[in-house]
Amino acid sequence: MSSNRPHAAERGPSGPLFFAFVFLALSALSAFAADPLLHWIKSPEAYFATTEELAKWKAEVVTPADAQKFIDEYWHKRGEGFRKEVHTRLEYADSKFSLGTTPGSQTAMGEVFMILGSPNEQKTTRGGTMLAPSAGPNPMAGRMQDSPVEQGANVTNTWVYKKDHLPADLGISELKVDFVTDVSRGKQIINNPGNVIPFLRKAAANLSARAMLAATMTPAVSHPAGTDPLWNATPALNGAAFTGDAFVSPREEPFYATSFFIPNDATAFKEWKSVLAVSLIRDAAGKQVVASREQAELRPYDANGDRYVDRSFALAPGSYEGMFALYSPDGTTLLSSNRETFAVAAADQPRASKLFVTSHIDTLDTQGSLDPFTFVAQKYAVRGDRRFRTSDKIALFTVITADGSPTPRLMQKLTITRDGKVIADMPLAPVEPTQTGPKTFLIGLGFDPGSFKPGHYSVELQVREFNASEGSELRSQSYDLNTEFDVQ
Repeated sequence: MSSNRPHAAERGPSGPLFFAFVFLALSALSAFAADPLLHWIKSPEAYFATTEELAKWKAEVVTPADAQKFIDEYWHKRGEGFRKEVHTRLEYADSKFSLGTTPGSQTAMGEVFMILGSPNEQKTTRGGTMLAPSAGPNPMAGRMQDSPVEQGANVTNTWVYKKDHLPADLGISELKVDFVTDVSRGKQIINNPGNVIPFLRKAAANLSARAMLAATMTPAVSHPAGTDPLWNATPALNGAAFTGDAFVSPREEPFYATSFFIPNDATAFKEWKSVLAVSLIRDAAGKQVVASREQAELRPYDANGDRYVDRSFALAPGSYEGMFALYSPDGTTLLSSNRETFAVAAADQPRASKLFVTSHIDTLDTQGSLDPFTFVAQKYAVRGDRRFRTSDKIALFTVITADGSPTPRLMQKLTITRDGKVIADMPLAPVEPTQTGPKTFLIGLGFDPGSFKPGHYSVELQVREFNASEGSELRSQSYDLNTEFDVQ
């Protein structure tokens, strides 16, 4: 007699197959939830997400694939330059503001730094402990306990941002941020959020808006080659100083390096922390061979507020004309520009670079082949205005492309004058150069702080190569290099 009851494998929702299906579905949801992409919106990279983007994430992002699509669009709208700047700030925050197991970029200090950059002033006090945040309307949440037992368990840091370190569109002249760090619990909060968070969100939104506008303006295809309006601009440095010269990379690639030095009194740059760097180069036939537009951070040169930005471009040997400019980050305001004619020599052609001056030398972990003004992982930030203080450690350097022996015998003669009077006249003597490539050598001269009294200085450096090829003029003649600088 046949039965009308279903077999076990055919049973309804209460059967074992249903439970197996539910288990698999829950497992899949659990795997989704564990994917780090689904938590990206809470990461430091998303500090600059707009209100619309936050709503879109909440409404549309369900799977890791959705998240990845959102993230790709987020960076694409802002451009690669913005992404690099965010990652640079993130890495710095991680290295400076970590708290216990919390990465520095995820602390309150790290978030403020990533959005506003470094403050003008900061001070630290100790004492008291934060109360744990309350889920209810607790007016003391995030405040301090002042009992003697609790004092010393926390640190209060106050960062002060003045007008020159704040975006102009915030409309305020000063912003104070009070951080309270509970050292014992590894917690950190902004202790005056009502006075800070609205401006922090506005600054982040404005940075995003500028980046998105700049990203729409940066493609070189917007102008046919050689017709960019910048070519018709009248050069105006507006307080900045431009330096450029040709070099040979460690891989024997000729390239041209440029630097804009921004003194702290260059008013055109007061409100900007980054710029849109535009570089146009055309060859002797008038063909545009470089059309570069990228966001660039104004790097600090010293503690006095001086800054700089440098770039480099691989070029074949030949003669060139370039227009180099810095715009506001949104690309709407031309801040500084310079027109330059220059030549790039073949990698094996004997020559000497200009004689540069600096008081800022960084040691890098790694060196890119075309890193500007960088030799054997030492980055020389050129001080374009050549104005120093007596407390500066001033250095001069030049790079020689040698002729003949891979180990040239270089000799140098140095003459220094102050206010027209010779104060040092060193005779021709051997020099021990630093080899920077197969045929390139750096000659550097460093002077301790206090070596130069206030005044106007002229330096003449003569360099001869005694291992030059037979018949070469370099055996009897010299590279005659000159520079001037002021000490205050």
